[in-house]
Amino acid sequence: MSGPSATLNDMLSAAGLADGEAVGRILSAWDKIFSLTRPDLVIADYAPLAALAARGRIPLVVVGNGFTVPPAEMPRFPLLHRIVPPAFDEARTLETVNAAAAGVGLPRLDRLPQLFAGNACLAQCFRLLDPYDTQRVSPVQGPVFEELPMPRAADAKQVFAYLSNDTNAWTFALEALVRVAERLRIYAPLWPQAPLDRLAAAGARVETGLQPITTVLAASRLIVHFGGSGLASEALVAGVPQLVFGDHIEHNLYGEALERAGIARLVSTYLPETRLEPDAIQALIDDDAMADRAAALGSRLRTTAARHDALARCEAICMDLLRASDP
Repeated sequence: MSGPSATLNDMLSAAGLADGEAVGRILSAWDKIFSLTRPDLVIADYAPLAALAARGRIPLVVVGNGFTVPPAEMPRFPLLHRIVPPAFDEARTLETVNAAAAGVGLPRLDRLPQLFAGNACLAQCFRLLDPYDTQRVSPVQGPVFEELPMPRAADAKQVFAYLSNDTNAWTFALEALVRVAERLRIYAPLWPQAPLDRLAAAGARVETGLQPITTVLAASRLIVHFGGSGLASEALVAGVPQLVFGDHIEHNLYGEALERAGIARLVSTYLPETRLEPDAIQALIDDDAMADRAAALGSRLRTTAARHDALARCEAICMDLLRASDP
């Protein structure tokens, strides 16, 4: 878990929000961009300073998953975990942002979560994967799917491992993956060749390109991944049990939520003592109760997703704002 992460303020401050000079430069740059391009609408996806520069002058829609669209009405960012205490003082960061905003003629914020306020704020996720579920006043919109995943086939047998953004997972996962190699499909383009060759020799299908995830999930008894909200949501709808390698706090939060629902196991890979026992993946494959829970939850969420098209809802809101601002 790299960098401070006890609250979203920690992450934003470490990324530069606690640096008044940097915040001022970024706000000034956005001000120039908006003055030159004169947009009719701004859609901000985890871009709090762009949103701050647009707010009050251009119709603004804030979009993202539950983690990146925290409720703007919160008085402050809550703790996300208790592994370490907060590293940054949120009141001080607020003062820094307000001073920089005043320098470019922007209004002050009353509280830091207002960075994520807009004419519309759309948390495009399932409640299950919303870290701010207990603080959120407006309902979440549900995730955006390019294509609604098909349900897992009753005779699904394969294990699909999508491990695209880490070079070291093989060091603790390899032995468990080798045990199920004959039913394994794996996409791990950053792994060294040696562990991939070992998996292939044991019978695994090593993919060299991205795969059509909807059909892959339908044939999968288990999916192994790093816990990104998009893939976690698709696996949820398909009713596929999950093994989540939580490599940072956002993914760890999703893994914890899935594990509490009884449809996944979380392995926190940022902990130096993390180990995955060799029979762990086979044990998940053999867990019929988990598979049944995942299928039942997937059926409910697939019905919800089919009835509430999050992308169509976002488009409708954007068009309403454009029409309202058209002189």
